Amino acid sequence: MDASELKRIPLFSHLSKKELDLISRHADEVSLPAESVIMHEGDVAREVCVVLAGTVRVTQGGKLVKDLGPGEVVGEMGVVDAVHRNATVTAVDDVRLVVMFGPEFTGVSEEIAEVRKGIAAIIAQRRAQQ
Repeated sequence: MDASELKRIPLFSHLSKKELDLISRHADEVSLPAESVIMHEGDVAREVCVVLAGTVRVTQGGKLVKDLGPGEVVGEMGVVDAVHRNATVTAVDDVRLVVMFGPEFTGVSEEIAEVRKGIAAIIAQRRAQQ
């Protein structure tokens, strides 16, 4: 994962080069075609994803919750809370994602307070909208 590309993601935009390099060592870039299911509601939460390009659709119980685009985070609630997925996430069109698996994500968020605070704010906002 290219650290300079991470700088364009709002969650990471204010981080130092050292912090971005740490994240890039623990993250992978994945490209998926349209209609790919990225996460299934009810599955064990194993990874957190950030949309680099394209749009993903979040559904719960088959009903649309929200479409998310570049810079948006998905999968954070399940990993942070160590619970099963509460939604299904599907690629609307071809997407590129930054993917961090649970242990790597947890390690990075424990080391970089700004990431931990940013994820906590995202989770609080999403819970308030439920």
